[in-house]
Amino acid sequence: MAKQAVRFSKKKRTQYRFQKLKMCKKCNRYSVLNDENCPKCASEFVGIESLVKSIFKNRLLTESIWILIIVCMGIVAAPTVETLYYSLIAGVIFVISYVLLTSIFMKSEYFIQLKKLLRVDFKKIQAGIQFDSDLAKEDVKQDQLAPAYEKLREIGDFMDNDQVKIRRVMVLNEIALRSDMELELEELIPSSYDKDFVKYALEVLKINRTLITKKCIAYFIHYRDAVVIDFGMDSLISVAGTALRMKLYILEFSGFIEEFLDYFPKERLLRLCNIVHANPDVEWGSLEEKTKRLVAMKYHYDPDFKRFVS
Repeated sequence: MAKQAVRFSKKKRTQYRFQKLKMCKKCNRYSVLNDENCPKCASEFVGIESLVKSIFKNRLLTESIWILIIVCMGIVAAPTVETLYYSLIAGVIFVISYVLLTSIFMKSEYFIQLKKLLRVDFKKIQAGIQFDSDLAKEDVKQDQLAPAYEKLREIGDFMDNDQVKIRRVMVLNEIALRSDMELELEELIPSSYDKDFVKYALEVLKINRTLITKKCIAYFIHYRDAVVIDFGMDSLISVAGTALRMKLYILEFSGFIEEFLDYFPKERLLRLCNIVHANPDVEWGSLEEKTKRLVAMKYHYDPDFKRFVS
C-alpha cells in the first residue's frame, strides 16, 4: 500500500505545557488542539492564561468591594467625628497596603490560582483531551492523516505517555516522510520495545541522521535482539554508523561501533579515522587499534586513507 503524501502545518510551541490548554465557556470543555473555535458549538476558545487572569481579576474585585464595605461601615458606625477620621485613615492605609501586597505577590498568586483551577477541573481536562483524541481517531478512519497527526502531536506535547507516542508513530508510518518535514524522534521514544517505533526511527535515519540522538541509539542497543529479529542486522549497522556523527557519541558507544566496524562503508570509516586522527589526546581504547588494523588491511592502497596508514 502506497504511503500518503501530506504537508504538516507549523508546530505551535509554548514555554509551558499548560499554555496549550483552552476552554469553551459554552460547552465547558477543555482542548489542547490548535482550533480557534469549538467543534461542537463553534464558540471561540478561551486560553487557560486568559481564563485564570479573568478569575484572578474577579477575585480581586470581590475582595476590593468587601474592603470598601468594611471601611464604609466603620465610617458610618463612627460615634464621633474624630473616630470617623481614624476609620477613614485606617481604611485608606488598609486599601493602599492591600494594593501594594497584591502587586508584589501577583505572579505567585496567579500561579496559585492556576494550580487550583487545574486541580479542580482535572476530570474536565481529561474528558476534553479524550474528546480531542476521538477527533484524531475519526480523522484516521477517514484517511485524513495530516490533521490526525497534527491533533495527536498537540495532545502528545501535553501528555507524555506511550499510548499517545505509539499512535503518533503509527500514523507517521502511513505517511511518506520528507526531509523538509518538521519531524520528531527522541520525543516519541517509548518506555518499552515497540516495532512501529523502530520502523519509524529507521525511516527517519535515512532522511535526517541528526534526529538520531544519544537516547535513540541507547534504545536500539537496549533492544538490539528484538530489533535484529524484526528488522535484521543491517538496522543495527545503520544505527552504529550514525553514532559516528559526533565525537561524544563515538566515545559513549565505542563498543557498539567497534562491533560493526567491519561492515561500515568507506565514507563512514573515513569519518571515524578523521575524528580519531584529529583528537590524538583522547583515549579511544580498543576502537582506535581495531580501526587502524582495518584500514591497513582493506584500504592501504587508497589515497584517502594514506595519512592514517603507518
